[in-house]
Amino acid sequence: FPGELDIYDEIVERGRENFDWPEFDENTAVAMCYTSGTTGEPKGVVYSHRSVVIQSFAACLPTAMGLSEGDVLLPVVPMFHVNAWNAPYSAMLVGAKQVFPGPRLDGEGLYEMFEAEKVTFSSGVPTVWLNLLHYLEKTGKKLNYLKRGMCGGSALPEALIRGYAKYGVELQQGW
Repeated sequence: FPGELDIYDEIVERGRENFDWPEFDENTAVAMCYTSGTTGEPKGVVYSHRSVVIQSFAACLPTAMGLSEGDVLLPVVPMFHVNAWNAPYSAMLVGAKQVFPGPRLDGEGLYEMFEAEKVTFSSGVPTVWLNLLHYLEKTGKKLNYLKRGMCGGSALPEALIRGYAKYGVELQQGW
């Protein structure tokens, strides 16, 4: 790689044993994403520390993502879109393992990643879920670890809910 490469273990080794946490207002900006501009010009959306923490707690509730420390989370949504639906923060909040999708977002590529990483929860748009379902139906393969999924971006078709129910996966509409 051109430039300098930081190795995680070396960064930890250089770190201090005690860290003085800074104090700041809970409404201080933590992240900024841009809208797509579907209803006008793209706009920058600023997320505060408070909003990210509250959304993370809410996402982990049993009636939402229902994440816990035993889960493996794979968000198949862009990091720049609503902070990947806040999934990175929610996973860290409860100590869940988080993996990110590789370059292959087709049904086969996702299936391989779901199985290799033992993914228990994922999120994506209907097209992502449909491609994976078509792959499962075509190959006869099963999802051995995936238990729950969140769908957003557009309405979740009933056929997808029923299709995944056959594989023991609860697919629900995101907010």
